[in-house]
Amino acid sequence: MSSQNPPASSPKEAPTLVADIFHYSSYYWREFGQDDTKDTTNDDGTPTKTLKYRAPSFGGSLDEYMNPKPVNNDRIKLKFYAHVLGDGSENIHFGKWDGIDLEQPGAYGRAADAMTRYMFQLSLNLLPHRAEADDFRYIDLGSGSGAAALQLLQEHKTIENVTCLNLCHEQNDQAKDRASALGVSQRLETIDASFDDSNCDANYFDLAFSQDAFVHSRNKFISFSEAFRITKPGGALVFCDIMCGDNPDLTTQEFTQFAENNRINDWLNPSQTRKTCQTAGWKDVKFVDLTTDLRISFQLMLKKVKFVLEHGEVGDNQQGVQLRNYHDSICRRITQIDRGVFKWGVIHARKPVVMDIVCKPPVPFNKTNHLLLTRNEETGGGQGLNVVVIDILNKMTEEKISALPKSVDLMITMSAGLDHIDTRACAANGIIVKQSGRDAITSHVVQYVLGFLIVGLRDALNQLGVPFPSSGWNLNWNCDGKPLTKSTIAIVGMGLIAKGLISEIRKLAPDTRIVYHVPANMRDFDAESNFNVEYVSSVKGLAAICDILLPLCPLTKHTEHLINQEVFDAMQPHAGFMNMSRGKVVDTDALTATLKAKKIKYAILDTTFPEPLPKEHELWSMEQCFILPHYATNTMAVREALVGDIQPIIEDHFGLGHSDERRKAEEKAIRHDLAVAHRLTAKYGMDMLVWNHISARFRTGCLITPGRKMWSKILPRDLVYSSSNVTADVIHDAIYSSRRDIKAIIHLHTPAATAVSCLEGGFQPVTQDGAYFYGKVANYEWDGLSDDASEGPLIAAAVKSVEGCNTLLMNNHGFVCFGSSVREVWVLAYYFERCCEVQLRLMQSGGKIRMPPKAVMQKAAESSYLPEFAPGVQEWDALCDEITFD
Repeated sequence: MSSQNPPASSPKEAPTLVADIFHYSSYYWREFGQDDTKDTTNDDGTPTKTLKYRAPSFGGSLDEYMNPKPVNNDRIKLKFYAHVLGDGSENIHFGKWDGIDLEQPGAYGRAADAMTRYMFQLSLNLLPHRAEADDFRYIDLGSGSGAAALQLLQEHKTIENVTCLNLCHEQNDQAKDRASALGVSQRLETIDASFDDSNCDANYFDLAFSQDAFVHSRNKFISFSEAFRITKPGGALVFCDIMCGDNPDLTTQEFTQFAENNRINDWLNPSQTRKTCQTAGWKDVKFVDLTTDLRISFQLMLKKVKFVLEHGEVGDNQQGVQLRNYHDSICRRITQIDRGVFKWGVIHARKPVVMDIVCKPPVPFNKTNHLLLTRNEETGGGQGLNVVVIDILNKMTEEKISALPKSVDLMITMSAGLDHIDTRACAANGIIVKQSGRDAITSHVVQYVLGFLIVGLRDALNQLGVPFPSSGWNLNWNCDGKPLTKSTIAIVGMGLIAKGLISEIRKLAPDTRIVYHVPANMRDFDAESNFNVEYVSSVKGLAAICDILLPLCPLTKHTEHLINQEVFDAMQPHAGFMNMSRGKVVDTDALTATLKAKKIKYAILDTTFPEPLPKEHELWSMEQCFILPHYATNTMAVREALVGDIQPIIEDHFGLGHSDERRKAEEKAIRHDLAVAHRLTAKYGMDMLVWNHISARFRTGCLITPGRKMWSKILPRDLVYSSSNVTADVIHDAIYSSRRDIKAIIHLHTPAATAVSCLEGGFQPVTQDGAYFYGKVANYEWDGLSDDASEGPLIAAAVKSVEGCNTLLMNNHGFVCFGSSVREVWVLAYYFERCCEVQLRLMQSGGKIRMPPKAVMQKAAESSYLPEFAPGVQEWDALCDEITFD
């Protein structure tokens, strides 16, 4: 019954059409001229009569199979389910019944939708690194009329594209028609193809997905191999289906009879299915047994059929015969489930990542993730190379990059710089470049630079070999050096190393003057505010005012010879120069001339150009020039980090699961901020018992108020993934779906804001605090309790109606603030309530309100979101100090 290896037969061998009698009866086939009956045998061998069904005739080629002329099975299915199950659902897959009331109308459709959601959520859990990506692509293998795909497109706006694959183009046409009607046609594609040859590009989809369709596969190994080929490295396979049972008390003949009666070609049990997936190259293959849910589906079908038979208008006509046959068939299905003839469940798996270290690592590379394979470990699937690891000696030119396999997605370099890589060629070939050991490199370079910076300022290098005077010493002896506190440090660049250095300087000498230069479009206002540094518009301007000039910028075509003769001429005679960036950033001839003319006091060079500097070069013999052997990162700790970071980088990039600690840390931080926000709301009298809600995006959903606890008592562990308050779900889901940049939401019914929401004129920003909200408040008309999902699109539309909206004033209800973090939205909510209180007091005064000029408010609004003034930037740490958790 199983075929884990590709069959030797010709691909022209006519495939068996899998009849859908397992899923539904041919109840309505008489409408298509198929009224004749034929003698058949049940799964248990007993004779029966059923309608003849029409199947395509095969002439030995796939052409007729690709363009069959059977009855329109999908229309029959939908009509049958609408009539017999009374469901009206177009999703006719077997369902997942957790929390669904079987007695309610439409239960079967809701369970089918729930199963689709369950499977897709499982997929996103397997791919956390892609869960919120706005370019997520997946293929639905055997999508039928596209019900599951269309459901997910509507529920997940981040799905960029879903490709529906079917043999039958009529099914694809139905999917396209429905996609057009739902307004998602730009995100849905269809392919008329088979499981065995999808005609899709290799390594293209994040996810290969299939719901109750692989049972039709002629050969599971070939189907799983094709799914493997078209899935990205690190991607997932998730499918549910009927599988052979594994009851040891049943005979092979009984399993075989079931497969033949239901026209199942490759009938594997879950264990065999897992092994076949593994043979095709998949890793972490697991089975989730949902047979219990399948039994419920059949029980509900049986109940519905019984009702129709007892109350419907069917007698001894052909419909009645077929419906009674279907009744008997369902009873047999339930018995077969109980006896272990077949199972139903989900198989999920991951595609591994193949890497190659093309240089010799400084320390051994110890791989601990089974989803990561080295090139000589690659087995099955033939997926090719995905990651290349190099060092600075590997000069990656455009020619070399273009010659890499098309499957390469990531290049990791064990180096501080990137000037040995043609990064544009990498981008053109879709290759992302990352550096290992960056944290260790940054830390070591910062320590190294700081040490020589102090040594340089104190003129210590010129004192090497100078003896302490045996006589004649006084307090003024050899006092030419300067301390950090009295020095002006000039830095070219504002990257990680520059910021790390400034941070360390501030610890030692908080008042040291630090100036910097970057191109105007790269000016770093955050650094200026956080580190108290001054921006200078030119390198020459830096040189003129510094005690030491320090380039800490990358080598690019714009920075080559950035430190030239003009810059050196601007420096003062007491100033020093230190190069810890690439040698070519400095014009070596200009530096040589400057030192020769003694226009600056000294130069400390960790890098030179050329490198190594020729032995006969003049700089070697100059007393005030100190040349080091490009030595800033030469420690074993850095070497270990260069190699040790390789696996985590790959895991993060492909989502291979060893980033759990990072995700745990992220969740811990979010929970902390949410708990603080709840307690602050109570502390400042803005809460309303257990009501209202605050949330923050996390993974594919959000963490939100528990709803059953006083806010003054809420702890980080109390936050939940789904609220027990339907209003919270409606409001928060709608706002998150409206804009991807929104990461946190707070909804409150504070007295002043609620009062303002009842005013005809609404909110009026009249104070400086109101600048946060100038032109950023949208209004939403109250429609009663927000407990209907249909209200979601209206809320989302209101948010979108105002560009840059950060607050939604819900008329006669309350308000919502939203933004990029919990700290931002809580501080916004605090100021909004305060502004509303001021507005009400002004109205109570009876005096004429002086409205600020528009130009003034516009300017204030712009300034309020500057990095140093943005809501929460200055206030949050102080607010957190107000809250403690017992």
